[in-house]
Amino acid sequence: MRVGDQGVGERASGEEAESTSSEMLRATLDAVPDAVIVVGEDGVITAANTQVEPVFGWRPEELEGQRIEVLVPPRLRATHPQRRDGYSHRPMGLLQLPAYRRDGVEFLAEISLASVPLGERRLAVATVRDITERLRLEAEADRLRDELLATVTHELRTPLTSIIGYAELLDELERDALTPLGRDMLERIRSNADRELRLVTDLLTMAVGNLDQIRLRLQDVDVLALAGEVVTERRREARRKGVSLHVRGDAETLTPVRGDRHRLTQVIDNLVGNAVKFTPAGGRVDVTVSALADSIVITVADTGAGIVLQEQKKVFERLYRSRSATADQVPGTGLGLALVDGIVDAHRGSVALTSTPGEGTTVTVQLPLRPPED
Repeated sequence: MRVGDQGVGERASGEEAESTSSEMLRATLDAVPDAVIVVGEDGVITAANTQVEPVFGWRPEELEGQRIEVLVPPRLRATHPQRRDGYSHRPMGLLQLPAYRRDGVEFLAEISLASVPLGERRLAVATVRDITERLRLEAEADRLRDELLATVTHELRTPLTSIIGYAELLDELERDALTPLGRDMLERIRSNADRELRLVTDLLTMAVGNLDQIRLRLQDVDVLALAGEVVTERRREARRKGVSLHVRGDAETLTPVRGDRHRLTQVIDNLVGNAVKFTPAGGRVDVTVSALADSIVITVADTGAGIVLQEQKKVFERLYRSRSATADQVPGTGLGLALVDGIVDAHRGSVALTSTPGEGTTVTVQLPLRPPED
């Protein structure tokens, strides 16, 4: 073979190998079940697999050579090149970002981004999954779950309310109508029915409102009077435990809050109930209502067991119970403070907790006099 012929053969062999490699890359991309798009540093699409067509409505060969912004909603295209520069230098896993189909429909996509070096250049490889249907199914499952929970808890409330009502009627009988043992058993029935009713109420609130979507019926609320009502209701429980319970505030300096009276009652009742529950005999619980320039502050302070530092940030999480509460078998579900946090947030307020183990806990709620939307 002549030298020239050998050179031609080597070129042909190289071209054949390159073609084979390209075909393997194409076949590999097409085997991926999600849409895959390869983008150069200039933002131009260099390759795409067959799955881009069902996701975006473009055939791979139609996308190749276009800028990636063609798949970005028009409202975001102006700022996308700047964001794209950041993506190209580091992996970004499972982002939820808006995407844009050829027919003009915007949808939410789950996107994983990887930066791939190629010689002196870098390519960004995006794996894209349309999660519209998945989100719809999740939302439907949540709705059905919440409807079931709401129905069950609503049905539970009726007999519990009846039990509590009859227990209160029995409690009002003449002292000699029931023996001391009967009085004790009656008190146990009433106490446990009250506890179960509060649990059912919290579950119903969680089901209907989802805590982060609580709807408010706004009216002017006298928070000091509301706190007084809650303390009056809780005083019998506190007295049985040997806990001193007090409320104080200067009515002349306080302005009504624009809020949901029922929801704010839940806030104060949960805080006072927790304080009484975790305070041993001989301790005290103080509820204070005070005014700031544009807000009302509710403080519930107890001399109870306190909460260790590492648990203080978790107490507002749904269903969380401290280790001491679990170990001491203190009744509770871990819903109360999560409910408080959700209601206060719906009022555009804030809630904070400070605690010293062995000395007590203080919870502070700050409510704006007028929510921003009012």
